Amino acid sequence: MNFAVAWRPRSLAAWICDHLLPHAAQIKVAHPLMLRAIAAAKKKTDRIDAGKLADCLRCDFLPECHRMPAEFWDSRRTLRYRHLLVNRVSGLLMETGVKSRLLPRSLYNALVSELMKVRIPKP
Repeated sequence: MNFAVAWRPRSLAAWICDHLLPHAAQIKVAHPLMLRAIAAAKKKTDRIDAGKLADCLRCDFLPECHRMPAEFWDSRRTLRYRHLLVNRVSGLLMETGVKSRLLPRSLYNALVSELMKVRIPKP
């Protein structure tokens, strides 16, 4: 296929990029803070915003934001999910007033030592 894709970044940008990469000639994610034409508009509809993005892409005036390489997406998703779980569990523990540990100290130390062995690639 010989078409280009541009969009404003959302939480599903990596997923969209995964699915569009085999079909599109080029994929660009616009930098949200540098799109002054869309942010300053009085009329804000998806149709008008898409037209402005297409015009910027056509004229090669689209400010791009940094996209993380595909090999880091899985580790980043895992870390995000872990962060979500830790926050939820700690919030529930605080709400219920649980003050004791969930795991015995020896098991906790073993888990922490295993986690320290895991290497996360640097971007």
